[in-house]
Amino acid sequence: MKKQLWLKLKFILLSINLNLLMGSTCLAGEKEIISAARKNFENSNYTKAISLYSQISVKSDFWFEAIEERAWSYTRMGQVEKALGDIHSLSSPVWSAQIGPETLMLSTFLSLKICAYKDVIKKMNRFKTIMLPRAEAMESITKTKDIKQLAQEVEILLSKNWTLAALGKEAEKFPKFFYRDQLLMKAFKAKDKIKLAKRYQVLAKADLDEILLNLNKMKIMDVELTQTVLGGEKPSISNSKLTFSKENRKDQIVFPITDDEVWIDEVGHYEVKANLCHNEKRVAYEK
Repeated sequence: MKKQLWLKLKFILLSINLNLLMGSTCLAGEKEIISAARKNFENSNYTKAISLYSQISVKSDFWFEAIEERAWSYTRMGQVEKALGDIHSLSSPVWSAQIGPETLMLSTFLSLKICAYKDVIKKMNRFKTIMLPRAEAMESITKTKDIKQLAQEVEILLSKNWTLAALGKEAEKFPKFFYRDQLLMKAFKAKDKIKLAKRYQVLAKADLDEILLNLNKMKIMDVELTQTVLGGEKPSISNSKLTFSKENRKDQIVFPITDDEVWIDEVGHYEVKANLCHNEKRVAYEK
């Protein structure tokens, strides 16, 4: 009982710290930095993209996107361990309501790429646990026929200044970054209830489509995992586990941590050491 109370208190304290760290909607110039990083990514200039993504503060509402997209940049460069380090920063249960389906899919894909099969199974189950209820919530929004009632609910929602951290656990109930959508905000300011509700449904449908797209990718990895294991991979490789560590200022590993631990001052700075597969042939996913 004492242990459960302590874990609950720890979760609350971490959530408070998260809100303090990520309280700003965005810092000056960070929209431009994100845009520049994405342009460099599209042009395959991954080194420059990584440099730009790294400029986004953990206090920013863009931090989640920056870390996820930086992980994709590392993945494209073949730097799997650095990509996994970034993904680990987003994988704590503290952020389960905020994490996106593509982040969970990428995390699973990277574990598959280094033959950490136990981690692959664990992450597949986590994807279902987090994303299936969210998919149901988004589907419910898209199927709502009472447009007037939906518009009233969205108006109440938009009457507050939201950030991802401020939404907290409730984030899983709403379309991702709905409060940033210019068309939604335009309809809200114009008090156009029909456009407001319809746009909100469009955002929910986009989220639902993203979840289903990544769910299909997870199914492909599930098939590949089954074929690989049945094909007889070396036990020493197939049983490999990921080891996440926190870095000190000299970028040296100082102690191991678990998937459930969160060190608020170190998010975005994890390092991974893992044995790579002897067989690098894997399914390729495009971002």
